[in-house]
Amino acid sequence: MRPFDSPQWPRPLGSPWNAPAPDWTGVPTMATTAPVRRSRVLHALLFLATLVTTVAAGMVWEGLNPLARPDLFHRGLPYASTLMAILLCHEMGHYLTARYYGMDVTLPYFIPSPIPPVGTFGAFIRMKSPPLNRRALLYVAAAGPIAGFCVALPAMLYGYATSEVVANSQVGFGFRLGEPLLLQVISQAVVGPLPPETTLSLNSVGMAAWFGILVTMFNLLPMGQLDGGHIVYALIGARARYVTWALVAGLLGMGLLMWEGWWIWALIGLFVSRRHPAVIDPCATLDLPSRAVACLALVIFILCFMPLPIQVVSFAP
Repeated sequence: MRPFDSPQWPRPLGSPWNAPAPDWTGVPTMATTAPVRRSRVLHALLFLATLVTTVAAGMVWEGLNPLARPDLFHRGLPYASTLMAILLCHEMGHYLTARYYGMDVTLPYFIPSPIPPVGTFGAFIRMKSPPLNRRALLYVAAAGPIAGFCVALPAMLYGYATSEVVANSQVGFGFRLGEPLLLQVISQAVVGPLPPETTLSLNSVGMAAWFGILVTMFNLLPMGQLDGGHIVYALIGARARYVTWALVAGLLGMGLLMWEGWWIWALIGLFVSRRHPAVIDPCATLDLPSRAVACLALVIFILCFMPLPIQVVSFAP
């Protein structure tokens, strides 16, 4: 059996199967596989820790104190399982696509957050080798948001269908979540027009799906080394830095007019745009299916975009 960690395996896309056999001098030995095993243990521990913190966050969304009532942990499982499924599919979309194109990448690193209301700071993978060409970069970048969106969409449909319409007077004080174009369509199709002085109180599954859509939007921002930045780089090359600079300026303006959190993302854009990893063959052109995937990612970004993601509101009696 050929080891997938061999420097020459898997072969680049299009490599003939009757090509010369890989050089087995690079096969990992017992000594070199020890760090790999420790790394896998770290990935597993981070995943379990994030599962615990998201279960606790789910209990908070159910109105429970996870420290006072740990016996009711199952009440937090719907939120945790939904959010973890979205994040896992997002990262595995990157991972499996990168492995398909012969890239050396790590398993996902999940980041737990003991502070509610989300329960996690997300997840990421590390690319240890450059993409073969711009097509490979585009597919790896787009695979994550598309895979995560495919999980978040049915979860949001379920969340809207099972959530409760309540009077504003029952809410009193809370958060008003942004409704991108996608959620406006879902709301009209599943719930219908709301009566005056009422609001939809999303259940924990709907909240997890909303956070998944928010993560998808942030990742598809076309700047730097975010997924959207990789896609733009695959399309136009080094000129992508001009898109990043224009977006950073736009985010600063949106921070003044709409939501202060865009200032943080403007700083992130400046930080992650200092240098974009190069591809091995930058001259390879993109075919029509690759451009179609880029258009699909753009459509998902438009559907998920929220100029004002969240705000604190108080409904006066």
